[in-house]
Amino acid sequence: MVAMKIRDMKDNKSPGVDGIPPKLLLEIVEQISIPLATVFSWSLEEGIVPLEWKEANIIPLFKKGSRNKSENYRPVSLTSVICKLLERLIKYHLVDFLGKNKLIDPPQHGFSKAMSSLTNMLCFFCRCHKVGR
Repeated sequence: MVAMKIRDMKDNKSPGVDGIPPKLLLEIVEQISIPLATVFSWSLEEGIVPLEWKEANIIPLFKKGSRNKSENYRPVSLTSVICKLLERLIKYHLVDFLGKNKLIDPPQHGFSKAMSSLTNMLCFFCRCHKVGR
């Protein structure tokens, strides 16, 4: 599962404080996936996240308007790619568990595959349209 999630990563993303870019993990996926799985398991069993995974580089990301005004930027946190990988694994298993055990209400669109704010809006529109008939 760790190797699969590494392969799903985009290789052009910026590294976090640790300086490890996704491209490196993709190049060594066969060698790194089992050690990472071991670290992830330990972290989850002990309930401890390494301090380095909690650190971030904050960079300003331009939104729109004049580049000379600070309010036209928003802060973006560049966190550890390895920590993001663990987060993706947890989300995958959690959403899978909730779905298999029917603990997610069918109208729920957030964090569900093939569901989005657009599908939510379309369902709402269809309900409103049927009510008006």
